[in-house]
This record gives sequence, C-alpha cells and structure tokens, in this order.
Amino acid sequence: MEVNSITVKFPKEIVLEDGSKITVNKDKISDESLFSLLYPEKYTDNIAVALIKHGFHDATPSFFKGEVFSLAKEISFPWELHLRLFSNGEKYSKIFAHIEISRKYFEHLFIIQPSVYEPFDFYKNIYKQFRVMYGPSGKTVKEFKSNYEITLVPPENLIEWMPVVVNLYDSLSRYKENIREIIDMLDYELHRR
Repeated sequence: MEVNSITVKFPKEIVLEDGSKITVNKDKISDESLFSLLYPEKYTDNIAVALIKHGFHDATPSFFKGEVFSLAKEISFPWELHLRLFSNGEKYSKIFAHIEISRKYFEHLFIIQPSVYEPFDFYKNIYKQFRVMYGPSGKTVKEFKSNYEITLVPPENLIEWMPVVVNLYDSLSRYKENIREIIDMLDYELHRR
C-alpha cells in the first residue's frame, strides 16, 4: 500500500476575543494543548455519534487523559485523526485533536501533529459554530490571520506492532517453559538429599 505525506495547517497569527494579537512560535506547533475546539457540554454525545457515523472508531490502544471519548479515523494512509472529547461539567467542553501515524504501527508513538481545523469538518452538522480556545490565555480566538503549513512525511518503513507482540509472547512462553524445567531440575537436586 502506498504511504502518503499529508499537509496540515496550524494557526500562526491569531486575534483573541479581547483584541490581543498573538504570533505562535514555530517551536510550539507540536503542543496539543495550545488550541482546543469548544462546543456546548450538552452536545458531547451527539458529536461522538456524528463522528462514529463519519467512520471514527474507538482509539485503542491509547493513553487515557481524562477524556469521555477517544476516537480515531484514518484520513490518508497511514495517517489518522485522533480526537479526545472532554466533558468537564462546564458550559463548554473541549476537543483536543492531532494527526498521527495509524495506531497499528509502532511509529504511531513518534509522529504527532496537533490539528485545529480538520475535526470541525466532521462535527459541524451537529454544532455549526467554530469556536477555538487559545490555551495559554484561556480566551477564544476571534480571527485566524495566517497559518503554518506543516507537511508530515511518513517513515519509509512501517512496523505493525501486533505481529511483533505475538512473536514476542510466543518467544517468552517458550522461554518460560525452559525456565520452568530448569527450576524443576534445581528443585529436584536440592530436595533429593
């Protein structure tokens, strides 16, 4: 299967609700907590259902970060969009999103790019307002002036983790049997006297 590069836009210059202008330093474009998408708390389940109808599935395995839903969808092989929907009991809840190598591969752990614009395409039929919070200020973004364009290039080789884990388990099982035999022999020798 052919692997593809993917280009992601990430906010560079923004204007916040209070009129302050922010330029995001290029070294911050990998910080997933910098921007979150806001939606009314009451839409959490509806957004999750809409995402599932768009082909998202439970993002397992993944590290739990307190989210209510963790959903992923392949968008262009081998890339997937991973969304974490948080329901924090306030008026607005948030979504953190990033694009990464599919979780079927070990490389999933190493290439992650936060995403701001892509998730909205999948849930805008449920909640039409595009609201984004700039994390460091706790204020919403009023205007996006410009963006970085980040091209993500997949590694030349992708290693599926499942076959490796199965082989490792088989090897450890055989090793465990050998250890068991050695322990039994030692036990016999020690207790034979």
